[in-house]
Amino acid sequence: MSDILETVPSELISYVLSFLEAPELVLFGATSHFNRELTSQSALWRGLCQSRWPDQFEEKIRIQDDFGVADPLFWKKHYIQKHLLGLMNTLSWTQISLTQSSLGGVKPTARYAHSGTVYDNKIVYIGGQMAQKHRYNDFFFYDTTTGHFTQPKIKGNPPNISKHTTLEIDGIFYTFGGYDGISQRFELSCFDPVKRQWWTPDTTGDIPLSRSNHASTVHNKKMYIFGGLLQQELELVDSNDMHVLDTTTMVWSSPKVTGDVPEPRCGHKMVTIDDKIYLFGGGNGDNWLNKFNDLHLFDPATNHWTKLTTTGEDVDATTFASVWNVGRFLFVFGGGRIKNRGSVSNEIFAYDTVTRHWTKQILAGNQPTERDDCTTNVVGDVVYLMHGYNSGAIDEFWSIKMSPAFYRNVHGVEPPSRVIKESHSPVMTLSPTLKKMKQKICQLTLSPFGRRNSSSKS
Repeated sequence: MSDILETVPSELISYVLSFLEAPELVLFGATSHFNRELTSQSALWRGLCQSRWPDQFEEKIRIQDDFGVADPLFWKKHYIQKHLLGLMNTLSWTQISLTQSSLGGVKPTARYAHSGTVYDNKIVYIGGQMAQKHRYNDFFFYDTTTGHFTQPKIKGNPPNISKHTTLEIDGIFYTFGGYDGISQRFELSCFDPVKRQWWTPDTTGDIPLSRSNHASTVHNKKMYIFGGLLQQELELVDSNDMHVLDTTTMVWSSPKVTGDVPEPRCGHKMVTIDDKIYLFGGGNGDNWLNKFNDLHLFDPATNHWTKLTTTGEDVDATTFASVWNVGRFLFVFGGGRIKNRGSVSNEIFAYDTVTRHWTKQILAGNQPTERDDCTTNVVGDVVYLMHGYNSGAIDEFWSIKMSPAFYRNVHGVEPPSRVIKESHSPVMTLSPTLKKMKQKICQLTLSPFGRRNSSSKS
């Protein structure tokens, strides 16, 4: 059959194949190497995307020009990933047993506003807080290949710290900002996860002011920091400044940015996808006067900001949400709600950076309790969610498992082996009456500057 097709003009074959649906193309392509090449044509799968999701492809020219040039399989993979994310079993919740994972030893206590950073199949959790003046300087290592926690001895003098950010670049962790809850605010510290060494590095350049509740991300061995809460004299001020640390020279700079710069804010998140930095959410003002569920894009090549116009679901998430990406999809979990300002969420929304479209995700399994200020880390085919806040510090460890088909299509390889020590404890949920009571208590305990029974948002 393939011998006969080789004598047919390629334009005619492409025209005939354009009438096939995705399953038929896949089946036909599986019959021979020649047919697989025929059915993997970029134009075929781009057309399938446009016909299946027409509301997302209104700007066809922009989408066609911007994507699929370097990778001829781009549109085929994108179609399959979008299709899989519409299925319930592609992503599934599992609660992980903290007791089993700690081997009977010390396990991370309830906390929020900590950091979680991935290195060598391990997640390193640093600091966090139980309450405004109860903050930690401990380190917990979670080995995703064995499912066990350890708490090694750390060299150096890490402070009691929370509301900081930590990033890994070339095997070194860079922790910036944070607050001890009493008097001290922090700038830059470094941590070597192999030597277990914590230290304060020497830097030069335009060094940023100490801050908390800012956002940071990595691009080309540079740490980008945006916004956060600054203390100026006796005032707490929300900021919208951008600072960059070149970790190869340890020199800080403040790039001159252009475009639609995001409003001053804290409690937002940033993630890097396809050499672009995406910023989501946050808020500002007394008592969180302004809350945002907007999405901004920063181009490090031009230092230009763009406020994105998106379609799809209205994302009911804002301050202290968790943000991560898998391939070209950005995910948002939890955080303060837009629609009910006194409560937090346990919903997940996915943003397609190709079509700029939001979709609410429906996952298999029991859902975790609503929360904000938790950590989310992607290791292989699993997203790990640690602790968080909901009228008090939460003591729960959860995972989101990707289906092998989805992971394989994103990364081109089979998923690695992970140990998930599942918890069989029931997930506690509140009745509608208790939920309303909790929300009223939470609102009554907010300070004039608006953060959880504390003197500030710090």
